[in-house]
Amino acid sequence: MTRSSLPVAAVTAAAAALLLAACGGGSTSSDKASSSDSPPGSASATATTASPTQAAGPTAPTFDLPSDIKVNFTGFTSSDPTNKAVLLDATYAATSVVETEALGKLAETPNLKRFFTGDHGAALADQMISYARTGKVATGTIRYYGPKVTVNKAAGSVNVFFCEDQSKAYDKDAKTGKVTVTEPSLRSYNSWTYVMSKASSGEWQVIDYSRVHGVKKCQAD
Repeated sequence: MTRSSLPVAAVTAAAAALLLAACGGGSTSSDKASSSDSPPGSASATATTASPTQAAGPTAPTFDLPSDIKVNFTGFTSSDPTNKAVLLDATYAATSVVETEALGKLAETPNLKRFFTGDHGAALADQMISYARTGKVATGTIRYYGPKVTVNKAAGSVNVFFCEDQSKAYDKDAKTGKVTVTEPSLRSYNSWTYVMSKASSGEWQVIDYSRVHGVKKCQAD
């Protein structure tokens, strides 16, 4: 894997145990690490997808992403108006996590607070702060793809499953700028499931979530 893991907390919601983790992956003993001043290929990265803010209206969030980190989304659209709105807000939520890790803030960012709510959102913010206290920030490219939307009418919520590719994402020392580069492994490929609910503002917020490391389906895709 290419990123260092944060502590994983087990949370129970609706009789299901959900793993809470920040965007960082986890190194394994088989990963080979080295240090450099910048991630390989960062200067010539061309696979950057347009920011989600470019596809929405004036109330869309803006993100303060450093120039050395890229967030790509593939397939996060739908002909169904509701699903389209859910998927767009899911991209905002995912980007808010990357933004928080890339900035190394010791406080919850406005975008993270906006798209992750409740106790689960607070737990995620705490983990983001714990990551920042290690002196590391995220760099490189993170890709999200293969989204699937499932409506839970009884609960009034929507589940959004998608894959995450961190094979080109790395930890960087916030002070020195040194990047720890590791070789990709199965743990570079993860899956997320967001449980999203529509807020009074009309936005879809993440009220619960789970993350699974080392997903072969995501690696194959």
